[in-house]
Amino acid sequence: MTEEETVTRLKQAAEAKRAAEQAATAEFEQAVVDALRAGLKPKTVADATDYSYETIRRIARKYGIGRLREPTVTSRKKTQPGDSPA
Repeated sequence: MTEEETVTRLKQAAEAKRAAEQAATAEFEQAVVDALRAGLKPKTVADATDYSYETIRRIARKYGIGRLREPTVTSRKKTQPGDSPA
C-alpha cells in the first residue's frame, strides 16, 4: 500500500469514527430526553447512565425541557419581587 493510500484510509477511518460518535451521542441524548419526559427524575437518569446530573441537565435544557425539579422555598423567595434584603 502506498503512502497516499494509507493516508486516505486513515482519513476515512477518522471520519467514520466521528460519524459513529455523533450518532451515538444523538441516540443517547434522545434516550435521556425520553426518560425525563416519561417522568424519571434526573438523579435516576444520572445514576442509570453514570453521567453527572449536570450533563443530564444540559441535555434537558438543549431539548427545551423545563425545570427538572420543583423550586425550593429559598429559591422561591429569591424570585419574589420587592423582597430584596437591601
